[in-house]
Amino acid sequence: MTIKRLVLILLTVVSMTFANDVDLDQLVVEAKKTNKHILVYLHITGCNYCLNMEEFTFDDEMVKAAIKKDFIFVDINVRDEGLVSFDGFKVSKLKFAKEIGYPMYPSCLFFDQNGELVYDEVGYRDENKFLETLQLVSSKAYNDDLE
Repeated sequence: MTIKRLVLILLTVVSMTFANDVDLDQLVVEAKKTNKHILVYLHITGCNYCLNMEEFTFDDEMVKAAIKKDFIFVDINVRDEGLVSFDGFKVSKLKFAKEIGYPMYPSCLFFDQNGELVYDEVGYRDENKFLETLQLVSSKAYNDDLE
């Protein structure tokens, strides 16, 4: 059994052991304390593009390092049980994705330290393109488009 497979099994067991709820409000507090952005990865079971994001993009060492350094990573399978708490509301994971306007998968949503959605990537991105996105968001270059 490969190390990669062992890690995936361990992550699955850990995620099943803990509550399936996601408290984005609490993560916003953590983002303020750590001066990081929140990266919400929305995906769905059976999506080949999602599997490619997980197997190739998120498994890339440079991508992992960039996420660890500058982001709080939140993995939301919209078909999983559990609720998402955000901005005072509690809804299912699927309803959360639909309510914020992202019923397409995979989607990567980037929230700032105030809980504002500041950037998004919809669809598969290879590791190089995704690294560019991570650098853009961590440097807050998305603000350049607003000025």
